[in-house]
Amino acid sequence: MSNEMNHYISEFKAFQQNGASKSPLWVNDVRQSALSVFTERGFPTTKEEDWKYTNISPIAKSQFKYSSGAANVSAELVQSLLVEGMEQHVIVFVNGHFSKTHSQLNGLQSNVVVKNLIDAYSTHNDIVKEHLSQYVKLQKNPFTALNTTFINDGAFIHVPANVHIVKPIHLIFVSTKNDNDQLVSHIRNLIVVEAGSTVNFVHSFASAQSNNNLTNVVTEVVAKKGSVVELVKVQCESELSYHIENLHVHQYQESRVHIFSLAVGAAIARNDMSVIIDGESTECNLNGLYITSGTQLIDHHTFMHHIHPNCPSHELFKGILMDKSRAVFNGKVYVEPEAQKTDSKQTNRNLLLSDEAIVDTKPELEIFADDVKCTHGAAVGGMNETHSFYLKTRGISEESANGILTVGFAAEATQKIMHPDLRQHVDLIVVDHLRKKFGTANLPDIVHA
Repeated sequence: MSNEMNHYISEFKAFQQNGASKSPLWVNDVRQSALSVFTERGFPTTKEEDWKYTNISPIAKSQFKYSSGAANVSAELVQSLLVEGMEQHVIVFVNGHFSKTHSQLNGLQSNVVVKNLIDAYSTHNDIVKEHLSQYVKLQKNPFTALNTTFINDGAFIHVPANVHIVKPIHLIFVSTKNDNDQLVSHIRNLIVVEAGSTVNFVHSFASAQSNNNLTNVVTEVVAKKGSVVELVKVQCESELSYHIENLHVHQYQESRVHIFSLAVGAAIARNDMSVIIDGESTECNLNGLYITSGTQLIDHHTFMHHIHPNCPSHELFKGILMDKSRAVFNGKVYVEPEAQKTDSKQTNRNLLLSDEAIVDTKPELEIFADDVKCTHGAAVGGMNETHSFYLKTRGISEESANGILTVGFAAEATQKIMHPDLRQHVDLIVVDHLRKKFGTANLPDIVHA
């Protein structure tokens, strides 16, 4: 057995003696099964099609340590991550552990549950057991198997039927530096939205300082009949860190789900996002924006599975690449024979701001129904010289012209966010990030029509 596997087996033994003790026995059975899958499967390599363009050997070779508890972070840091000017319910995790000190969960509507997973085992065990680890496929993704091996804490959210939550629920995940070890956070989130309910979520991932931690997240979302769910992810971790997430959404009849992912942090980031459209007249909108610089690598793999007829899905991912950075986009739409009248559109566009930046894009369609409307497309290119020339003829410098066009390129993606406060929050982060990377404050704000 490799040194990597021996390390994680040793970590698991220590975890069982310490952090695992607060969970029910059935959770330990889930962990043991996942450990078997992980040790048999091992870390993925570039010889595998799904990991062909993403070399994760820096992650595999690092001996990440499981953090024993939540470290201290300042209230100012948590405050800086909130959506400014918006009322929100806040649940905070530090290095994968619940931080009661920084969470703000007062004023939740009747019967709405927002708590950490460890507490949910004792108060809502039936719901947790019914859904936890029932949707993600351990064999398909070794990082998901590794996460499941160390299932312990994360967010548990249950929205009862026919409840319209007014304030968005904000999940904040902070990683902190440890002078002696590289830490790993195996975060496990479970969100169950019952029939007819409406809710908005934002997930923020941040680093308290520059660190080379690994954040390994699995988020399972269940959207029951007629529910409306929006999930906005903001990943702004240290550019020395590593980030892996497997987001799985299971939609039922007549539900509507809107997902947006902003990825600007981490040395290597991999986002697997799969949506199972398991009901007629169901709609999913899956969108995202990634901005890479330096030697960053950000990889998105999406999977949209149409099972039933009369379901639309729309997907727009855009990338802005600088320096020697890389990005990967692999989007797949799969249409079952019964899924007639499917209306699916998938688009990936990439703006290269450097001759040395590289993007690998691979949109895929597999269609087994004959009465569908499905399209896909991908584009990779540099700055539009005609548009840049037009701005320069109006007295705008080349640097400012390129900045304006880049902001405009990003705005088409962020416009897909439904909640106006969340959209503005993401816009501010995007422009602030571009100003830092461009080295100038002379970039316009994003203004949507």
